[in-house]
Amino acid sequence: MPSAAEASPSAPPAEPSAEPPRFTDAPRVEPWAPDPDPWGAATADAWIPAEPWREAPQEQQIQRPEPEAEPEPAPEPEPQPEPEPGHIEALSETERPVRPVWEADVEPAVGPESQPVAETEISPEPEIERDWQPDPWPDRAHSTQVLPTDWTPPAPPVREGSAELEPSAGDIRTSLAARDEADADELVAQASTAEQAVPWLIGVILLLAGMVIVLMALIFAGDASLGGAATNPSGSVLGLLPTASVTSSQAPSPSASTQDATPSASAAPTLTPVPAPEFGALDMVYQGRSAALAPIYLLRHDFTTSEDPAILAQDANLDVRRFSWAPDGSVGAGLLADVAVSIEPGTAKRRLGDGISTITFGDDASTLYAVRVTQDGADDVATVLAIDFLNGDTRELASISYARPTIVTEDALTEAQFSDDGGTVRVYWMEDDTLRLWLLGAGAWTISPTDGVVTELEDSQPILWSANGRHRIALAVDGDTTTLRHTNADDADLASSTVQGVVSHVRWSPDGERVVFSLGRSAAGGGVLQDLFLWDLADGEAPMQLTSTGAAFGAEWLGSQPRWKG
Repeated sequence: MPSAAEASPSAPPAEPSAEPPRFTDAPRVEPWAPDPDPWGAATADAWIPAEPWREAPQEQQIQRPEPEAEPEPAPEPEPQPEPEPGHIEALSETERPVRPVWEADVEPAVGPESQPVAETEISPEPEIERDWQPDPWPDRAHSTQVLPTDWTPPAPPVREGSAELEPSAGDIRTSLAARDEADADELVAQASTAEQAVPWLIGVILLLAGMVIVLMALIFAGDASLGGAATNPSGSVLGLLPTASVTSSQAPSPSASTQDATPSASAAPTLTPVPAPEFGALDMVYQGRSAALAPIYLLRHDFTTSEDPAILAQDANLDVRRFSWAPDGSVGAGLLADVAVSIEPGTAKRRLGDGISTITFGDDASTLYAVRVTQDGADDVATVLAIDFLNGDTRELASISYARPTIVTEDALTEAQFSDDGGTVRVYWMEDDTLRLWLLGAGAWTISPTDGVVTELEDSQPILWSANGRHRIALAVDGDTTTLRHTNADDADLASSTVQGVVSHVRWSPDGERVVFSLGRSAAGGGVLQDLFLWDLADGEAPMQLTSTGAAFGAEWLGSQPRWKG
Protein backbone atom coordinates (compact mmCIF):
# COMPACT_ATOMS: atom_id res chain seq x y z
CA MET A 1 0.00 0.00 0.00
CA PRO A 2 1.49 3.40 -0.95
CA SER A 3 2.41 5.64 1.95
CA ALA A 4 1.16 9.14 2.51
CA ALA A 5 4.36 10.60 1.09
CA GLU A 6 3.95 8.69 -2.14
CA ALA A 7 0.30 9.79 -2.46
CA SER A 8 1.25 13.52 -2.65
CA PRO A 9 4.89 13.93 -3.51
CA SER A 10 4.65 17.65 -4.14
CA ALA A 11 2.89 18.56 -0.91
CA PRO A 12 4.80 21.22 0.91
CA PRO A 13 5.70 20.66 4.56
CA ALA A 14 3.07 21.73 7.05
CA GLU A 15 3.56 24.98 8.82
CA PRO A 16 3.35 25.12 12.59
CA SER A 17 -0.13 25.91 13.78
CA ALA A 18 -1.39 27.12 17.09
CA GLU A 19 -4.44 24.91 16.96
CA PRO A 20 -4.36 21.36 18.27
CA PRO A 21 -3.93 18.70 15.69
CA ARG A 22 -6.99 17.09 14.25
CA PHE A 23 -7.62 13.77 12.74
CA THR A 24 -7.82 13.78 9.02
CA ASP A 25 -11.05 13.46 7.29
CA ALA A 26 -10.67 9.76 6.70
CA PRO A 27 -13.64 7.51 6.36
CA ARG A 28 -14.64 6.01 9.74
CA VAL A 29 -14.45 2.27 9.89
CA GLU A 30 -16.49 0.47 12.53
CA PRO A 31 -15.88 -3.24 12.24
CA TRP A 32 -16.88 -3.89 15.88
CA ALA A 33 -17.52 -1.71 18.90
CA PRO A 34 -18.49 -2.45 22.54
CA ASP A 35 -21.95 -1.81 23.86
CA PRO A 36 -23.06 1.81 24.04
CA ASP A 37 -21.83 3.78 26.97
CA PRO A 38 -23.80 2.38 29.93
CA TRP A 39 -23.16 5.38 32.07
CA GLY A 40 -24.63 7.98 29.69
CA ALA A 41 -23.12 10.74 27.70
CA ALA A 42 -20.36 12.64 29.33
CA THR A 43 -20.67 16.32 29.92
CA ALA A 44 -19.43 18.67 27.30
CA ASP A 45 -16.54 19.81 29.44
CA ALA A 46 -15.36 16.34 30.51
CA TRP A 47 -12.43 14.94 28.73
CA ILE A 48 -13.13 11.64 27.05
CA PRO A 49 -10.05 9.55 26.44
CA ALA A 50 -9.60 7.86 23.17
CA GLU A 51 -10.48 4.22 23.04
CA PRO A 52 -7.31 2.42 24.11
CA TRP A 53 -7.82 -0.41 21.67
CA ARG A 54 -8.40 1.76 18.65
CA GLU A 55 -5.22 2.73 16.89
CA ALA A 56 -4.90 5.08 14.01
CA PRO A 57 -4.79 3.40 10.63
CA GLN A 58 -1.38 2.58 9.48
CA GLU A 59 -1.90 4.80 6.44
CA GLN A 60 -3.04 7.81 8.51
CA GLN A 61 -0.47 10.51 8.94
CA ILE A 62 -0.46 12.44 12.18
CA GLN A 63 1.72 15.46 12.32
CA ARG A 64 2.85 16.78 15.65
CA PRO A 65 2.90 20.60 15.79
CA GLU A 66 6.05 22.27 16.80
CA PRO A 67 5.94 24.11 20.14
CA GLU A 68 5.34 27.80 20.01
CA ALA A 69 8.37 29.95 20.41
CA GLU A 70 9.24 33.62 20.36
CA PRO A 71 9.59 34.86 16.80
CA GLU A 72 13.17 35.26 15.94
CA PRO A 73 14.98 35.25 12.76
CA ALA A 74 15.90 31.73 11.96
CA PRO A 75 16.90 29.87 8.92
CA GLU A 76 14.29 28.19 6.94
CA PRO A 77 13.18 25.02 8.65
CA GLU A 78 14.48 21.90 7.20
CA PRO A 79 11.97 19.46 5.93
CA GLN A 80 10.99 16.99 8.64
CA PRO A 81 11.46 13.33 7.93
CA GLU A 82 8.32 11.59 6.99
CA PRO A 83 6.96 9.30 9.68
CA GLU A 84 6.99 5.61 9.12
CA PRO A 85 3.71 3.96 8.26
CA GLY A 86 1.66 3.25 11.36
CA HIS A 87 3.94 5.26 13.66
CA ILE A 88 2.38 7.51 16.29
CA GLU A 89 4.55 9.63 18.48
CA ALA A 90 3.56 10.20 22.05
CA LEU A 91 2.51 13.72 22.94
CA SER A 92 3.92 15.47 25.92
CA GLU A 93 1.76 16.70 28.74
CA THR A 94 1.66 20.24 27.36
CA GLU A 95 0.95 19.06 23.83
CA ARG A 96 -1.93 16.72 24.82
CA PRO A 97 -5.26 18.06 23.44
CA VAL A 98 -7.75 19.15 25.98
CA ARG A 99 -10.60 17.16 24.52
CA PRO A 100 -9.90 15.11 21.49
CA VAL A 101 -12.97 14.40 19.41
CA TRP A 102 -13.68 12.56 16.28
CA GLU A 103 -13.15 14.49 13.06
CA ALA A 104 -16.47 13.40 11.74
CA ASP A 105 -18.40 14.72 14.74
CA VAL A 106 -16.91 18.26 14.73
CA GLU A 107 -16.52 20.44 11.74
CA PRO A 108 -12.97 21.53 11.27
CA ALA A 109 -12.39 25.19 11.91
CA VAL A 110 -10.33 26.75 9.22
CA GLY A 111 -8.39 29.71 10.37
CA PRO A 112 -6.63 32.25 8.30
CA GLU A 113 -3.33 30.59 9.02
CA SER A 114 -4.48 27.04 8.58
CA GLN A 115 -2.95 25.14 5.80
CA PRO A 116 -4.85 22.60 3.79
CA VAL A 117 -4.03 19.07 4.69
CA ALA A 118 -3.31 16.84 1.83
CA GLU A 119 -5.75 14.10 1.39
CA THR A 120 -4.34 10.66 1.59
CA GLU A 121 -5.75 7.53 0.26
CA ILE A 122 -6.83 5.26 3.11
CA SER A 123 -7.37 1.63 2.54
CA PRO A 124 -10.17 0.03 4.49
CA GLU A 125 -9.17 -1.73 7.73
CA PRO A 126 -9.59 -5.44 7.90
CA GLU A 127 -12.54 -6.65 9.93
CA ILE A 128 -11.64 -7.46 13.55
CA GLU A 129 -12.51 -10.93 14.71
CA ARG A 130 -15.13 -11.27 17.40
CA ASP A 131 -12.99 -13.32 19.78
CA TRP A 132 -10.39 -10.62 20.01
CA GLN A 133 -10.16 -9.02 23.47
CA PRO A 134 -8.83 -5.51 24.02
CA ASP A 135 -5.97 -4.89 26.35
CA PRO A 136 -7.61 -3.89 29.64
CA TRP A 137 -4.62 -1.99 30.88
CA PRO A 138 -3.07 0.04 28.02
CA ASP A 139 0.14 1.77 28.69
CA ARG A 140 -1.35 5.24 28.71
CA ALA A 141 -0.79 7.89 31.32
CA HIS A 142 -3.60 9.84 32.98
CA SER A 143 -6.46 7.91 31.40
CA THR A 144 -8.83 8.03 34.39
CA GLN A 145 -12.25 9.50 33.62
CA VAL A 146 -13.48 12.03 36.18
CA LEU A 147 -17.25 11.96 36.77
CA PRO A 148 -19.39 14.34 38.83
CA THR A 149 -20.29 13.39 42.41
CA ASP A 150 -24.02 13.21 41.66
CA TRP A 151 -23.51 10.65 38.92
CA THR A 152 -25.34 7.36 39.24
CA PRO A 153 -24.92 4.43 36.92
CA PRO A 154 -27.91 3.83 34.63
CA ALA A 155 -29.64 0.51 34.42
CA PRO A 156 -27.97 -1.89 32.04
CA PRO A 157 -29.65 -1.94 28.65
CA VAL A 158 -31.82 -4.82 27.64
CA ARG A 159 -31.03 -6.31 24.31
CA GLU A 160 -33.77 -6.88 21.89
CA GLY A 161 -35.07 -10.37 21.80
CA SER A 162 -33.64 -11.19 25.28
CA ALA A 163 -35.69 -11.82 28.37
CA GLU A 164 -34.88 -11.61 32.03
CA LEU A 165 -33.37 -14.79 33.30
CA GLU A 166 -35.51 -16.71 35.74
CA PRO A 167 -34.15 -19.50 37.97
CA SER A 168 -35.22 -22.87 36.81
CA ALA A 169 -35.08 -26.28 38.44
CA GLY A 170 -35.29 -29.70 36.94
CA ASP A 171 -35.31 -33.29 38.03
CA ILE A 172 -32.11 -34.47 39.71
CA ARG A 173 -30.94 -37.78 38.42
CA THR A 174 -28.13 -39.89 39.82
CA SER A 175 -26.64 -43.06 38.46
CA LEU A 176 -24.23 -45.58 39.94
CA ALA A 177 -21.21 -46.57 38.00
CA ALA A 178 -20.32 -50.20 37.62
CA ARG A 179 -18.34 -51.43 40.64
CA ASP A 180 -15.00 -52.99 40.12
CA GLU A 181 -14.86 -56.65 41.10
CA ALA A 182 -11.67 -56.08 43.15
CA ASP A 183 -13.39 -53.32 45.16
CA ALA A 184 -16.37 -55.61 45.68
CA ASP A 185 -14.14 -58.30 47.13
CA GLU A 186 -12.51 -55.77 49.45
CA LEU A 187 -15.90 -54.57 50.68
CA VAL A 188 -16.99 -58.13 51.35
CA ALA A 189 -13.82 -58.85 53.35
CA GLN A 190 -14.10 -55.66 55.44
CA ALA A 191 -15.97 -56.12 58.73
CA SER A 192 -19.07 -54.07 59.33
CA THR A 193 -19.36 -51.49 62.11
CA ALA A 194 -21.40 -53.85 64.25
CA GLU A 195 -18.81 -56.61 63.88
CA GLN A 196 -16.01 -54.23 64.84
CA ALA A 197 -17.94 -53.10 67.94
CA VAL A 198 -18.34 -56.64 69.30
CA PRO A 199 -14.81 -56.93 70.85
CA TRP A 200 -15.16 -53.50 72.48
CA LEU A 201 -18.55 -54.43 73.90
CA ILE A 202 -17.15 -57.66 75.34
CA GLY A 203 -14.27 -55.73 76.93
CA VAL A 204 -16.66 -53.24 78.56
CA ILE A 205 -18.80 -56.09 79.93
CA LEU A 206 -15.73 -57.83 81.42
CA LEU A 207 -14.55 -54.56 82.98
CA LEU A 208 -17.93 -53.95 84.60
CA ALA A 209 -18.02 -57.54 85.84
CA GLY A 210 -14.59 -57.11 87.43
CA MET A 211 -15.69 -53.93 89.18
CA VAL A 212 -18.76 -55.68 90.56
CA ILE A 213 -16.61 -58.55 91.87
CA VAL A 214 -14.23 -56.13 93.61
CA LEU A 215 -17.12 -54.22 95.19
CA MET A 216 -18.73 -57.45 96.41
CA ALA A 217 -15.41 -58.56 97.88
CA LEU A 218 -15.06 -55.26 99.77
CA ILE A 219 -18.64 -55.48 101.03
CA PHE A 220 -18.29 -59.04 102.33
CA ALA A 221 -14.85 -58.34 103.77
CA GLY A 222 -16.32 -55.81 106.21
CA ASP A 223 -15.13 -52.39 107.26
CA ALA A 224 -12.05 -53.79 108.97
CA SER A 225 -10.60 -54.86 105.64
CA LEU A 226 -10.25 -51.23 104.66
CA GLY A 227 -7.95 -50.40 107.56
CA GLY A 228 -4.28 -49.67 107.08
CA ALA A 229 -4.63 -48.01 103.71
CA ALA A 230 -3.38 -44.60 104.77
CA THR A 231 0.25 -43.52 104.55
CA ASN A 232 2.21 -43.78 107.80
CA PRO A 233 4.53 -40.80 108.16
CA SER A 234 6.38 -42.39 111.08
CA GLY A 235 7.40 -45.45 109.08
CA SER A 236 5.89 -47.81 111.65
CA VAL A 237 3.29 -50.46 110.91
CA LEU A 238 1.34 -49.34 113.99
CA GLY A 239 0.41 -46.11 112.26
CA LEU A 240 -1.30 -48.10 109.54
CA LEU A 241 -3.57 -50.09 111.85
CA PRO A 242 -7.01 -49.05 113.18
CA THR A 243 -7.73 -49.41 116.88
CA ALA A 244 -9.45 -52.66 117.69
CA SER A 245 -12.79 -52.65 119.49
CA VAL A 246 -12.88 -54.52 122.81
CA THR A 247 -16.25 -55.63 124.13
CA SER A 248 -16.77 -55.77 127.87
CA SER A 249 -17.04 -59.09 129.64
CA GLN A 250 -20.00 -61.13 128.44
CA ALA A 251 -21.52 -64.26 129.91
CA PRO A 252 -21.55 -66.84 127.14
CA SER A 253 -24.16 -69.58 127.00
CA PRO A 254 -22.90 -72.92 128.38
CA SER A 255 -24.27 -74.73 125.36
CA ALA A 256 -22.65 -72.41 122.84
CA SER A 257 -19.95 -73.83 120.60
CA THR A 258 -16.69 -72.18 119.71
CA GLN A 259 -18.10 -70.69 116.52
CA ASP A 260 -21.29 -69.52 118.25
CA ALA A 261 -19.23 -67.70 120.88
CA THR A 262 -18.75 -64.81 118.48
CA PRO A 263 -21.31 -62.07 119.26
CA SER A 264 -24.24 -62.25 116.85
CA ALA A 265 -24.84 -58.49 117.13
CA SER A 266 -22.08 -57.91 114.59
CA ALA A 267 -23.16 -60.67 112.24
CA ALA A 268 -20.16 -60.76 109.96
CA PRO A 269 -19.92 -63.09 107.00
CA THR A 270 -17.84 -66.18 107.60
CA LEU A 271 -14.75 -67.05 105.64
CA THR A 272 -15.49 -68.31 102.15
CA PRO A 273 -14.37 -71.94 101.83
CA VAL A 274 -11.31 -72.19 99.65
CA PRO A 275 -9.10 -75.12 98.72
CA ALA A 276 -6.43 -75.85 101.31
CA PRO A 277 -3.11 -74.34 100.28
CA GLU A 278 -0.23 -76.61 99.46
CA PHE A 279 3.18 -76.11 101.03
CA GLY A 280 6.66 -77.33 100.36
CA ALA A 281 8.34 -80.08 102.33
CA LEU A 282 10.34 -77.54 104.36
CA ASP A 283 8.05 -74.51 104.07
CA MET A 284 8.29 -72.54 107.34
CA VAL A 285 7.68 -69.17 108.96
CA TYR A 286 10.35 -67.97 111.39
CA GLN A 287 11.82 -64.89 113.06
CA GLY A 288 15.08 -63.22 112.21
CA ARG A 289 17.19 -60.09 112.29
CA SER A 290 19.14 -58.23 109.63
CA ALA A 291 21.76 -57.22 112.22
CA ALA A 292 22.54 -57.91 115.86
CA LEU A 293 20.59 -54.92 117.22
CA ALA A 294 18.08 -54.55 114.38
CA PRO A 295 14.36 -55.10 115.02
CA ILE A 296 13.09 -58.66 114.70
CA TYR A 297 11.06 -59.38 111.56
CA LEU A 298 9.05 -62.33 110.28
CA LEU A 299 10.08 -64.39 107.24
CA ARG A 300 8.79 -67.29 105.20
CA HIS A 301 10.98 -69.72 103.32
CA ASP A 302 10.89 -73.18 101.77
CA PHE A 303 14.34 -74.57 102.47
CA THR A 304 14.08 -77.01 99.59
CA THR A 305 14.49 -74.08 97.18
CA SER A 306 17.31 -71.64 96.58
CA GLU A 307 15.07 -68.56 96.57
CA ASP A 308 15.49 -65.80 99.11
CA PRO A 309 13.12 -65.71 102.11
CA ALA A 310 9.99 -63.56 101.82
CA ILE A 311 9.44 -60.93 104.53
CA LEU A 312 5.93 -61.20 106.01
CA ALA A 313 6.10 -58.54 108.74
CA GLN A 314 8.72 -55.93 109.46
CA ASP A 315 8.86 -52.60 111.26
CA ALA A 316 11.72 -50.13 111.35
CA ASN A 317 11.34 -49.53 115.10
CA LEU A 318 9.41 -52.47 116.59
CA ASP A 319 10.15 -56.16 117.13
CA VAL A 320 7.87 -58.92 115.95
CA ARG A 321 7.91 -60.38 119.46
CA ARG A 322 5.42 -63.20 118.98
CA PHE A 323 3.54 -64.75 116.12
CA SER A 324 1.09 -67.57 115.45
CA TRP A 325 -0.10 -69.29 112.29
CA ALA A 326 -3.48 -70.83 111.49
CA PRO A 327 -3.54 -74.66 111.18
CA ASP A 328 -4.44 -74.50 107.49
CA GLY A 329 -1.52 -72.14 106.85
CA SER A 330 -3.71 -69.49 105.13
CA VAL A 331 -3.26 -66.57 107.55
CA GLY A 332 -1.26 -65.60 110.56
CA ALA A 333 -0.96 -62.96 113.26
CA GLY A 334 1.95 -61.23 114.93
CA LEU A 335 2.78 -58.91 117.80
CA LEU A 336 4.52 -55.69 116.83
CA ALA A 337 5.68 -54.81 120.35
CA ASP A 338 2.31 -55.27 122.13
CA VAL A 339 -0.04 -54.65 119.15
CA ALA A 340 -1.66 -57.68 117.52
CA VAL A 341 -1.90 -57.41 113.73
CA SER A 342 -3.17 -59.67 110.98
CA ILE A 343 -0.72 -61.18 108.50
CA GLU A 344 -2.33 -62.07 105.18
CA PRO A 345 -0.19 -62.40 102.07
CA GLY A 346 -1.05 -59.62 99.61
CA THR A 347 -3.32 -57.78 102.07
CA ALA A 348 -2.68 -54.76 104.27
CA LYS A 349 -2.24 -55.48 107.96
CA ARG A 350 -5.11 -54.81 110.34
CA ARG A 351 -4.93 -53.92 114.01
CA LEU A 352 -6.55 -56.64 116.11
CA GLY A 353 -5.73 -55.59 119.68
CA ASP A 354 -3.51 -53.47 121.93
CA GLY A 355 -1.50 -54.28 125.07
CA ILE A 356 -1.18 -57.96 124.09
CA SER A 357 1.46 -60.23 125.64
CA THR A 358 0.96 -63.45 123.65
CA ILE A 359 -1.34 -64.96 120.97
CA THR A 360 -2.36 -68.30 119.46
CA PHE A 361 -4.88 -69.61 116.91
CA GLY A 362 -7.49 -72.22 117.76
CA ASP A 363 -8.32 -75.20 115.60
CA ASP A 364 -9.12 -72.96 112.60
CA ALA A 365 -8.38 -69.48 111.25
CA SER A 366 -11.57 -67.83 112.48
CA THR A 367 -10.50 -66.97 116.03
CA LEU A 368 -7.29 -65.61 117.47
CA TYR A 369 -6.82 -65.93 121.23
CA ALA A 370 -4.78 -63.32 123.07
CA VAL A 371 -3.70 -62.53 126.64
CA ARG A 372 -3.53 -59.00 128.02
CA VAL A 373 -1.75 -58.41 131.35
CA THR A 374 -2.51 -55.30 133.42
CA GLN A 375 -1.57 -54.19 136.90
CA ASP A 376 -4.03 -53.95 139.78
CA GLY A 377 -2.15 -52.59 142.75
CA ALA A 378 0.27 -55.28 143.94
CA ASP A 379 -1.42 -57.87 141.74
CA ASP A 380 -1.51 -58.50 138.04
CA VAL A 381 -4.60 -59.36 136.00
CA ALA A 382 -4.41 -61.62 132.97
CA THR A 383 -7.40 -61.23 130.62
CA VAL A 384 -7.97 -63.89 127.97
CA LEU A 385 -9.55 -62.50 124.76
CA ALA A 386 -11.20 -64.12 121.76
CA ILE A 387 -10.68 -61.98 118.63
CA ASP A 388 -12.64 -62.56 115.44
CA PHE A 389 -9.87 -62.61 112.88
CA LEU A 390 -12.09 -61.45 110.02
CA ASN A 391 -13.57 -58.28 111.50
CA GLY A 392 -11.58 -57.73 114.70
CA ASP A 393 -14.53 -58.04 117.09
CA THR A 394 -13.21 -58.89 120.56
CA ARG A 395 -14.77 -60.44 123.62
CA GLU A 396 -13.38 -61.33 127.04
CA LEU A 397 -13.30 -65.00 127.88
CA ALA A 398 -11.81 -64.89 131.36
CA SER A 399 -9.96 -62.64 133.78
CA ILE A 400 -7.44 -64.10 136.21
CA SER A 401 -5.89 -62.12 139.09
CA TYR A 402 -2.65 -63.27 140.71
CA ALA A 403 0.18 -61.91 142.83
CA ARG A 404 2.84 -60.27 140.78
CA PRO A 405 5.82 -62.64 140.64
CA THR A 406 9.44 -61.69 141.03
CA ILE A 407 11.39 -62.46 137.88
CA VAL A 408 15.16 -62.88 137.98
CA THR A 409 17.28 -62.13 134.91
CA GLU A 410 19.75 -64.82 133.82
CA ASP A 411 22.60 -64.95 131.32
CA ALA A 412 22.00 -63.91 127.72
CA LEU A 413 22.01 -67.43 126.26
CA THR A 414 19.46 -68.68 128.79
CA GLU A 415 17.33 -65.59 128.31
CA ALA A 416 17.37 -66.12 124.52
CA GLN A 417 16.32 -69.74 124.99
CA PHE A 418 13.52 -68.80 127.41
CA SER A 419 12.20 -66.05 125.17
CA ASP A 420 12.25 -68.31 122.11
CA ASP A 421 10.14 -70.87 123.96
CA GLY A 422 7.43 -68.29 124.72
CA GLY A 423 8.62 -65.91 127.43
CA THR A 424 7.03 -65.23 130.80
CA VAL A 425 3.40 -65.31 129.55
CA ARG A 426 2.37 -68.26 127.34
CA VAL A 427 -0.91 -69.53 125.96
CA TYR A 428 -1.39 -72.90 124.22
CA TRP A 429 -4.20 -74.48 122.22
CA MET A 430 -4.46 -77.94 123.70
CA GLU A 431 -5.40 -81.17 121.93
CA ASP A 432 -8.69 -81.28 123.87
CA ASP A 433 -9.73 -77.89 122.35
CA THR A 434 -9.07 -75.90 125.52
CA LEU A 435 -6.71 -73.05 126.26
CA ARG A 436 -3.77 -73.38 128.65
CA LEU A 437 -2.41 -70.24 130.29
CA TRP A 438 1.02 -70.44 131.90
CA LEU A 439 2.56 -67.52 133.84
CA LEU A 440 6.15 -67.63 135.07
CA GLY A 441 6.17 -67.68 138.88
CA ALA A 442 2.35 -67.50 139.08
CA GLY A 443 0.90 -70.85 137.90
CA ALA A 444 -1.16 -72.40 135.10
CA TRP A 445 -4.90 -72.41 134.22
CA THR A 446 -7.20 -74.05 131.75
CA ILE A 447 -9.81 -71.81 130.07
CA SER A 448 -12.79 -73.06 128.11
CA PRO A 449 -13.07 -71.17 124.79
CA THR A 450 -16.85 -71.64 124.75
CA ASP A 451 -17.95 -70.49 128.21
CA GLY A 452 -14.78 -69.00 129.68
CA VAL A 453 -14.72 -71.36 132.67
CA VAL A 454 -11.32 -71.20 134.39
CA THR A 455 -9.65 -74.20 136.07
CA GLU A 456 -6.44 -73.75 138.05
CA LEU A 457 -3.70 -76.33 137.50
CA GLU A 458 -0.39 -77.23 139.03
CA ASP A 459 2.55 -75.13 137.91
CA SER A 460 3.48 -77.26 134.93
CA GLN A 461 3.93 -76.73 131.23
CA PRO A 462 2.31 -78.86 128.53
CA ILE A 463 4.37 -81.31 126.41
CA LEU A 464 4.64 -81.12 122.61
CA TRP A 465 3.82 -84.32 120.73
CA SER A 466 3.99 -85.34 117.10
CA ALA A 467 0.93 -84.89 114.92
CA ASN A 468 -0.21 -88.49 115.54
CA GLY A 469 0.31 -88.11 119.30
CA ARG A 470 2.77 -91.02 119.59
CA HIS A 471 6.20 -89.40 119.68
CA ARG A 472 7.87 -86.63 121.55
CA ILE A 473 11.25 -84.90 121.86
CA ALA A 474 12.91 -84.70 125.27
CA LEU A 475 15.79 -82.31 125.98
CA ALA A 476 18.67 -82.78 128.35
CA VAL A 477 20.88 -79.70 128.87
CA ASP A 478 24.41 -79.98 130.24
CA GLY A 479 26.13 -76.59 130.33
CA ASP A 480 26.24 -75.40 126.71
CA THR A 481 25.49 -78.86 125.27
CA THR A 482 22.01 -80.25 124.57
CA THR A 483 20.97 -83.83 123.88
CA LEU A 484 17.80 -84.44 121.92
CA ARG A 485 15.95 -87.70 122.60
CA HIS A 486 13.31 -89.10 120.27
CA THR A 487 10.95 -91.13 122.44
CA ASN A 488 7.58 -92.84 122.15
CA ALA A 489 4.54 -92.70 124.42
CA ASP A 490 6.25 -95.13 126.86
CA ASP A 491 9.28 -92.84 127.10
CA ALA A 492 11.51 -95.31 125.28
CA ASP A 493 14.34 -93.78 123.27
CA LEU A 494 14.00 -94.19 119.49
CA ALA A 495 16.92 -91.94 118.50
CA SER A 496 19.14 -89.31 120.04
CA SER A 497 21.60 -86.61 118.98
CA THR A 498 23.85 -84.17 120.81
CA VAL A 499 24.50 -80.62 119.59
CA GLN A 500 26.78 -77.87 120.79
CA GLY A 501 24.46 -75.13 122.08
CA VAL A 502 21.13 -74.57 123.74
CA VAL A 503 18.03 -75.96 121.98
CA SER A 504 14.72 -74.13 122.01
CA HIS A 505 11.37 -73.97 120.17
CA VAL A 506 11.19 -77.56 118.92
CA ARG A 507 8.42 -78.14 116.33
CA TRP A 508 7.22 -81.29 114.55
CA SER A 509 6.70 -81.50 110.80
CA PRO A 510 3.14 -82.33 109.63
CA ASP A 511 4.19 -85.87 108.63
CA GLY A 512 5.96 -86.51 111.96
CA GLU A 513 9.26 -87.51 110.32
CA ARG A 514 11.33 -84.39 111.05
CA VAL A 515 11.70 -81.73 113.69
CA VAL A 516 13.05 -78.17 113.43
CA PHE A 517 14.54 -76.26 116.36
CA SER A 518 16.61 -73.21 117.27
CA LEU A 519 20.16 -73.66 118.44
CA GLY A 520 21.67 -70.80 120.46
CA ARG A 521 25.37 -70.22 121.00
CA SER A 522 27.33 -67.52 122.74
CA ALA A 523 29.13 -65.15 120.38
CA ALA A 524 32.83 -64.44 120.84
CA GLY A 525 32.29 -60.70 121.23
CA GLY A 526 29.19 -61.08 123.38
CA GLY A 527 25.57 -61.67 122.51
CA VAL A 528 23.91 -64.79 121.19
CA LEU A 529 23.91 -66.47 117.79
CA GLN A 530 20.80 -68.46 116.88
CA ASP A 531 20.21 -70.59 113.78
CA LEU A 532 17.67 -73.12 112.60
CA PHE A 533 18.52 -76.85 112.52
CA LEU A 534 16.64 -79.76 110.99
CA TRP A 535 16.73 -83.28 112.45
CA ASP A 536 15.53 -85.96 110.02
CA LEU A 537 14.39 -88.87 112.21
CA ALA A 538 14.18 -91.35 109.34
CA ASP A 539 17.77 -91.31 108.09
CA GLY A 540 19.46 -91.50 111.50
CA GLU A 541 21.84 -88.66 110.65
CA ALA A 542 22.80 -85.80 112.91
CA PRO A 543 20.79 -82.55 112.70
CA MET A 544 21.78 -80.33 109.79
CA GLN A 545 21.97 -76.56 109.85
CA LEU A 546 19.33 -74.67 107.78
CA THR A 547 20.48 -71.06 108.33
CA SER A 548 23.88 -69.49 108.92
CA THR A 549 22.97 -65.87 109.64
CA GLY A 550 23.20 -66.20 113.42
CA ALA A 551 19.75 -64.53 113.65
CA ALA A 552 17.08 -67.13 112.85
CA PHE A 553 14.81 -68.73 115.42
CA GLY A 554 11.22 -69.61 116.39
CA ALA A 555 10.28 -71.60 113.24
CA GLU A 556 6.74 -72.92 112.66
CA TRP A 557 5.74 -75.39 109.93
CA LEU A 558 3.08 -74.21 107.49
CA GLY A 559 -0.01 -76.42 107.26
CA SER A 560 0.43 -77.90 110.74
CA GLN A 561 -0.70 -77.19 114.28
CA PRO A 562 1.43 -77.98 117.33
CA ARG A 563 -0.11 -80.77 119.40
CA TRP A 564 0.07 -79.86 123.08
CA LYS A 565 -1.13 -82.12 125.86
CA GLY A 566 -0.42 -83.03 129.45
